[in-house]
Amino acid sequence: MGFLKLRAALVCASGLLAALLLIGTPAAGYARARHGRSPSTRTALTASGTGALIGGDSKTDCVYAAESISILQGFEQMVNHHFDCVLVYNNASPDWAGWDDPWFLTRHAPPGHDWQQWATAAGTHRELIITQGLFPSDLDGTNWLQAGASGAYDTYARTLARNLVAAGLGSSVIRLGHEANYTGSPWFIGTTRQSFQLWDEFWRQTVLAMRSVPGAHFLFDWCINAYWKPVPLAEWYPGNDVVNIIGIDTYDAGVPAGDARWSRLYDQPDGIKAVLQFAAAHGKPVSIPEWGLWTPGPTTLGGGNDPAYVNGIASVVRHNPVAYQSYFYNHAAAALLSSDPLSLSAYRQSFGGVGG
Repeated sequence: MGFLKLRAALVCASGLLAALLLIGTPAAGYARARHGRSPSTRTALTASGTGALIGGDSKTDCVYAAESISILQGFEQMVNHHFDCVLVYNNASPDWAGWDDPWFLTRHAPPGHDWQQWATAAGTHRELIITQGLFPSDLDGTNWLQAGASGAYDTYARTLARNLVAAGLGSSVIRLGHEANYTGSPWFIGTTRQSFQLWDEFWRQTVLAMRSVPGAHFLFDWCINAYWKPVPLAEWYPGNDVVNIIGIDTYDAGVPAGDARWSRLYDQPDGIKAVLQFAAAHGKPVSIPEWGLWTPGPTTLGGGNDPAYVNGIASVVRHNPVAYQSYFYNHAAAALLSSDPLSLSAYRQSFGGVGG
């Protein structure tokens, strides 16, 4: 989802540990999701040397606010909650100059969209989730897969890292090449084992290049698109040494209406349950960088006003190691949440101010 356009059918430890993690059905009267994290956990995270809000089971509340600070402020008022974590996109740059020197840095950002200044404001402790494409759009149609795997673009990755570190954003989460199992993605993984391997190597090369820059303390989020193309996750996983967080974008769409809607979303191939299992097997926390209500229709199969979906996401966050979750407050997901008292109340109970 994000800026890749709305798709037609949808968007977007092992053993005992895995058994303990996979509690995905919402229980009546669940407590607020972030109350699963104690204050001492937050203190340990911020004392880790990176100053990051996100890490391990931090359950950090984030939001995508259409990249507008005024919309963020309006969302905060609506849900009665202050956010120190915001998701932004740098996945549509036409050239390397925009790819490695992102638009949201102060020297480029238009008024009201200066996320560098927001994240680094004095007296605050804030963090950005940066959705970064694998390459700019002027490489579309080229042999980017082979070139990237060979390290041909590493210099741009190092420049990006240096620019972020210099901007005070060296502890950001980098959601690199997100939703690559979506067939419409510019950095689609392809359909063969060879293309999966090349894609993995390209992702690895980018991470290693960015980590090589002094002052870089980035966390890298390998994020899939729920249900779209259920390629076995192990076949295109870049590796534990380069992945910090395993993410899934999962909207309330893609399944027919019915009483078991949440269960079907949860159990779909390459759905939430599958990602929780995979992350547990690799000892990684999970993220939900994009989630939201979606409009019903014959192609989207969205759930519309659906507090059970909001409660389901909250239950996943509460009962599993989740680094962060980010509601996609834009388009239909924003309109539905703001107009439905039941869904909004469910969000407030778990992620915002208590009550409707």
